[in-house]
Amino acid sequence: MNLLIQNILIIVMLACVTVLSSKADEGSQALIESESLRAVVADNAAYGKDHRQGYSGLSELYHGSSKRTLFVPAYAGLNFEHIFNGDSNSYDWNIFEPRIAPIKLRRLGEKKVELFQKRTANWPLQSRLIYELTSEDTVEMRVNFRPLQDAWKKHSYIGVFFASYIHAPEDMAIHFIGRSRSGKGKATPRWISHLPKTHGDQACHRPAGSDWDPPIDSGFNISLVQGVSEYEYLYPFYYGISHGKVFIMMFKDIGDGGELRFAQSPSGGGNGNPAWDFVFFARSYEIGKDIGFTAAAVYKDFNGREDVIRTWEKWSGKQVNGPLKDSEDNNDAH
Repeated sequence: MNLLIQNILIIVMLACVTVLSSKADEGSQALIESESLRAVVADNAAYGKDHRQGYSGLSELYHGSSKRTLFVPAYAGLNFEHIFNGDSNSYDWNIFEPRIAPIKLRRLGEKKVELFQKRTANWPLQSRLIYELTSEDTVEMRVNFRPLQDAWKKHSYIGVFFASYIHAPEDMAIHFIGRSRSGKGKATPRWISHLPKTHGDQACHRPAGSDWDPPIDSGFNISLVQGVSEYEYLYPFYYGISHGKVFIMMFKDIGDGGELRFAQSPSGGGNGNPAWDFVFFARSYEIGKDIGFTAAAVYKDFNGREDVIRTWEKWSGKQVNGPLKDSEDNNDAH
């Protein structure tokens, strides 16, 4: 084989490698990993033998040597689920439009992946979600939404919903530091363990000090938003336990006019598979300007509630006030 032919073959091989690499960076899913965590970020296309179409975000999450993903294999965690406005004119639209509209996946670095959705069929909301492995056991999600037109003016808020479908945990409740809402019980700060009896019942926990519940026309069809609980949280983090490991969801960078709520279902992912979710409300917004927040998902061995508190404090730079030992838990549960 002469030198010219060899050079041509090398050029062709390099071109093929470049194309394959580009496809890996902008395909349907991307792996990000550390020594203790492996996460697959996926767009909303089906892949493999389990993962179904319509579920984006963290389609798989493993800790250590475990081959068991935290999330229901067919679904996902931190999945962009709903956009809503409480206006009955939108009730005939598919409530799962973010699942259906095309999403483009792009690798931004070895441990950073972007999911971009230009808009959905009826909602003129551009979304840019960046998932990044920022420590051995933490995936951070930076969320930016940009309203392109005003489809939310009737009630003056933009609502978005994210779902995490948990695969058969031994404890289906979520746990957070909170108190009873005014007139609903004790105002004493405490650990609250909450599991709704049915889907949509007592599902949505608002932040302490908020006296706002979103105006919603009758006939609203997203029950996990409408089912407001009797509790409110004092710090923007909650956790759940699955097979000896803890899954902590933490939130920050919620701008003025924004509000973040915890949401949950005992059966969102099917019988025995709860949904540990969250809702973001933008109560003030401008067309063409970004709104959003930062979330972090921590997945590691469970070492008690004090470790959960320390994890939140380290990530947020804020402190939890007052003694909140395990012995003080009154196990509020429903």
